[in-house]
Amino acid sequence: MRWWQLKKRDGDLERELQSDLELEEEEQREKGLSQEDARYAARRAFGNATLIREQTRETWGWMRLERFVQDVRYALRQLGRNPGFTAICILTLALGIGATTAIFSVVDSLLLRPLPYPNAARIVRIWMTFVPRGMMEIPASEPEFLEYRQSQSFAHVAAFSVGTLTLTGSGDPLHVAASWGTPDFFSVMGTIPLLGRVFTTDEQQQGHAQVAVLSHRIWQNRFGSSREIVGKSILLNGQSCVVVGVMPPTFNFPGNDVDVWLPLPIAPASDKVGNHYLNLMADLKPQTTSKQARSEMATIQDRILHKYPRYYGGATGIGVSLIPLRQQMVGSLRPTVLVLMGGVGMMLLIACTNVASLLLARGEDRKREIATRTALGATRLRILYQVFIENLLLFAAGGALGLLLALVCIKALSAADYLNVVETGGVTLDLRVLSFAALVSLLTGLLFGLVPALKASRSNFNDALKSGGRDAMGSHHRTRIRSLLVITEIAFSLVLLTGAGLMIGTLKHLLGVSLGFNPENVITLRVSLPEARYSLARTAAFYQELQDRVRGLPGVEAVAIVNQLPMSDVTANVSFDVEGRPSNTDINVADTQIISPDYFRAMGISLMRGQFLNDEEAKLPPASVIVNQTLARKVWPGTDPIGKRIRLQPSDPWLSVVGVVADIKNHGSNVATKPEIYFLLTDRPVQLWVDLRSMTIVVRTSTEPGHMVSAIRGQLKELDSELPIYKVSTLKELVSSSISQTRFPALTLSLFACTALLLAAIGVYGVLAYTVAQSRHEIGVRMALGAQQGQILRFFLGQGVRWAALGGCAGIVVALIMVRFMRSMLFEISAYDPKNFLAVVAVLSAVVLMACFIPALRATKVDPMVALRSE
Repeated sequence: MRWWQLKKRDGDLERELQSDLELEEEEQREKGLSQEDARYAARRAFGNATLIREQTRETWGWMRLERFVQDVRYALRQLGRNPGFTAICILTLALGIGATTAIFSVVDSLLLRPLPYPNAARIVRIWMTFVPRGMMEIPASEPEFLEYRQSQSFAHVAAFSVGTLTLTGSGDPLHVAASWGTPDFFSVMGTIPLLGRVFTTDEQQQGHAQVAVLSHRIWQNRFGSSREIVGKSILLNGQSCVVVGVMPPTFNFPGNDVDVWLPLPIAPASDKVGNHYLNLMADLKPQTTSKQARSEMATIQDRILHKYPRYYGGATGIGVSLIPLRQQMVGSLRPTVLVLMGGVGMMLLIACTNVASLLLARGEDRKREIATRTALGATRLRILYQVFIENLLLFAAGGALGLLLALVCIKALSAADYLNVVETGGVTLDLRVLSFAALVSLLTGLLFGLVPALKASRSNFNDALKSGGRDAMGSHHRTRIRSLLVITEIAFSLVLLTGAGLMIGTLKHLLGVSLGFNPENVITLRVSLPEARYSLARTAAFYQELQDRVRGLPGVEAVAIVNQLPMSDVTANVSFDVEGRPSNTDINVADTQIISPDYFRAMGISLMRGQFLNDEEAKLPPASVIVNQTLARKVWPGTDPIGKRIRLQPSDPWLSVVGVVADIKNHGSNVATKPEIYFLLTDRPVQLWVDLRSMTIVVRTSTEPGHMVSAIRGQLKELDSELPIYKVSTLKELVSSSISQTRFPALTLSLFACTALLLAAIGVYGVLAYTVAQSRHEIGVRMALGAQQGQILRFFLGQGVRWAALGGCAGIVVALIMVRFMRSMLFEISAYDPKNFLAVVAVLSAVVLMACFIPALRATKVDPMVALRSE
């Protein structure tokens, strides 16, 4: 008995039993039984019939399962008979699904997944702003932090700073990144230590015994995950600190490289209003809105301006901003990851349309098989179900292989960390990503597998069974779906090519920017001296001795030190007054650099006017500085700045400008050069709030710079064996890494675009080749009637041209809408650059025509006699 017959029998039996039960229940009630007793007696009387019904239902369920298993087996046999077709479909789908899953994992990590901190949704970063100068994230000073802490909108307000320390006493000296925080630091984050505790309010006070909290990474790597470390002492910069806690592995704030947290002492009556070094954060009270908190903080900011008139001097435009933690961590990356997600989504659609086109062609080839099954009694629903199962198996296999590909991509992304995803928990193949991959496979299978299955089940089987069935060349009703798929592929390919072209143009402009310095053959490394062993006087002597030793090494051309290298987002800026102008009428702000005399030579920075700070041929004023061209043009436009004087504070001495050097890209290739003042390390008459113990050594060599590292390390070890060097890199590597967030999306979009272009070309070739194969009879007739080979060639090339024109027009419209989301990612190129659009259209048209040429040429080689005889 067939399953549909069994189902009909079950339905009939159900209705018959229900009717008999009602009659029996009525008879039992006539005997005087209650309604409940009558119902019970009726059910007992028909117990056997009910059992038969349940057995019938169970049998039907097993038959459905058996039928499904048989369909899957048949589908696997069908796919196995065409291994080439199956492999192409699975690989194409795996490429699209795998890339989409990998990029989604990045989007999930940066934008969707909750941050690994319990209070993350309520945490905000607090910044001072100076809108007239475009300074939107100014750290706070200690007096300002004490004022902000009085806010009633926050449960806690914390301050922290970052720096470096040297860990000694157990193994080789180890440089570690450190963060100093107020006691409320961990309360704001809401994270509980894995071991021990965090520091208390008493431990923040000056003179209290030093304590430290370790990261999970350094606890594992340095101390072997020993739980006895809590309560023991370690040496940080030569000072003994008691370890009071170990944080869990998910806690890595304020950076993924921080290994130790220490208390930050802040004096209640501090007058360091000009020392803006504190990073602030706070967690909103549950009943407080962000708008209320901003209003209160603006009031506090006004109070600060009036409380310190000597420092602020009636300046206008100074405010305060509150930025949510996630926005602070990933805000600048949001456009990049969304553009990448859109690009990979289009590539997935192209892959799916390509597979759908192959499935349609395969359905045409299976007409006779399906017609035979129909003639033997199979319904259209049965045919549709069988073909749909085959298509779903293809998409499921593509999804499984794509998941493996995504895993490889995720490991590569995590290792390189192109988008700084470690701070948000890292890129992982978790349940959310797995669910996404499964959902994408299912949806694409339902969407792109259903149409080919419907078309296969709707074929005219009478014509299919005829041996002499003939197809008209270019029959519109039979090829319109495949043509639409090809046009869609071309349109999406054009959009991806447009985005890739814009990013490549941006990367080209960035690489072509004049840096103002020569990065060739320069090695850089950083050294930090512990305050307990190095006074400021001893610090200067140490760095001078180190420069002298390194300068004597073979192949060294110049050696210098600087507090911060170019191409960095770290700044130390100051405001200054200009001699002869009223104070605070025009606030001037500049970055500061502390350098040794040979810095400009080591970096390859040109002198434009005046003299260097180490010029021995002329006696320099006692307080001399060098400025860059940007500052000179801004402060003294049209005049010679040499001999002009500036000062940082009214109580500071005047500083004479003795030279002007060329502008350099001090904050990245795509960031405008800022005004900059260079101070000599040994002649610093003003307080700049710069840590002079942590400096970068710059060495220009005549040979491969990487070979000098061991020699420099040896000289440092002779001076102080407990000092490690870190951040060892060539200057070329630093320049390259500064554009990594542009290079990664540019290369990724280019890869997507090239893949999409290849898939589109394969799709065009496949559809046109199939059309030619199906139209051999009509081609033979036309050629027998006098059609020339050129006419046949033009006919099929014209079809490709029409596809390219329609797809190109649709793609341009979509691209014009999409590129506006890329504006923040571009540099010195317009999102609507006509040259880019023309180049993309030209490339796409050429690829489509090349894909059409081989099938069209094959059509001209058809022998009319052979084609007519085969029909």
